[in-house]
Amino acid sequence: MRQSFNKIRFFFILLLVFLVLSLTGCWSSHEIEELSLAVGMALDKGKESASKKEVKEEGGGHPKRDLITSTYQIVVPQATGSESPSQSKPYMNIYETGDSIHQMTRELSLKRERPLFGQHLKVIVMGEELVRTYSLEQLLDQYLRDNQIRPSCLVLISKGRASKTLELKETGEIPSFRLFGIVDNQYRTTRILSPMSLAKLEGKMQSGSSFLLQNVVAANGEVKFAGAAVIKGKT
Repeated sequence: MRQSFNKIRFFFILLLVFLVLSLTGCWSSHEIEELSLAVGMALDKGKESASKKEVKEEGGGHPKRDLITSTYQIVVPQATGSESPSQSKPYMNIYETGDSIHQMTRELSLKRERPLFGQHLKVIVMGEELVRTYSLEQLLDQYLRDNQIRPSCLVLISKGRASKTLELKETGEIPSFRLFGIVDNQYRTTRILSPMSLAKLEGKMQSGSSFLLQNVVAANGEVKFAGAAVIKGKT
């Protein structure tokens, strides 16, 4: 009887050890204030800013052709979590110019103490001029391979500079959330196309079929869905 009791106690202790080992779900957690929470991304044809030129002149640059300018929209936790109304915007836009998405992401690591966190990315907006120059596979390959980017992220085309679609004149709203939310109005008008996520877009590109991407225009801090971009297969 005593031997049976000892066996039960041994298995009980062994079970507790396994349970303790499985309770490590938060071992790699990070506070939201410690992350640069990216919710939107804009890609345009390369255009180096005056500040970037000054940094390069001071010896902070490296050889590159500046083919693409990316805009990262970062949520500002202090503004969104404030109980009292604030005139400051709940987001900030960070600009980087380089030759590839991979290169620009690594370049940000040299400038910001908080790592870029893309698991809550809502939209990727690409400028029409850039898409006419490079294929979607070239532009989006990094995002399709990156397991930190949600496959449900929406892809849009901008008729002008894509970076302008991530700016709003209102202070209390985040532009990326507005773009993501406009898609929900599809039941009200046929001028809003079915949302094209990264996951669906990858299938379209792999099949080589032609398809449409929703166009968005921006002016004076306002954004509007208007028309569509025709993406020809195999190009």
